[in-house]
Amino acid sequence: MSWNLTPRRAALGALTTVALAAVAALPVQAKDLVAPRTVDGTTYINGGIGQNETTYMRRIAKEWPLRMTFSQRKDDEFIANVNLKVTDHTGATVLALPGAGPMTYARLQPGKYRVTASFDGKTEVREVALDGKAGTDLYFHWKSMPAEAKPAAGNG
Repeated sequence: MSWNLTPRRAALGALTTVALAAVAALPVQAKDLVAPRTVDGTTYINGGIGQNETTYMRRIAKEWPLRMTFSQRKDDEFIANVNLKVTDHTGATVLALPGAGPMTYARLQPGKYRVTASFDGKTEVREVALDGKAGTDLYFHWKSMPAEAKPAAGNG
């Protein structure tokens, strides 16, 4: 069987191919990358890597009762891979993420919580009371070790 394409059909086929390639090349929307997830009954969103995600998360921040941001060094560089644990007033874990950050938002019921965040072997703890009306921002910041305090490479 021979394909006998008229110039019009050939042009239409070429335009369709170009259109499909253009759609495939569109940037992924930040909202698609940082979609809400639910673990053990707690809904959270985790992201903030790159300008698109950071802008998106800041835009939706007011929708989340607890907002946590993780950074390090003097320039407040965002960090990820934070070991995050949130417990309620009874000590029950309501959210545990081994790779949180740079920004993690959680939908929690009004109440008192303890937030423990660990990064690079250092742990910070915050107590927070959520009133169900206004959201709360928690900032976790780790200062880098001075160069002279870091172990020398190759020793051990």
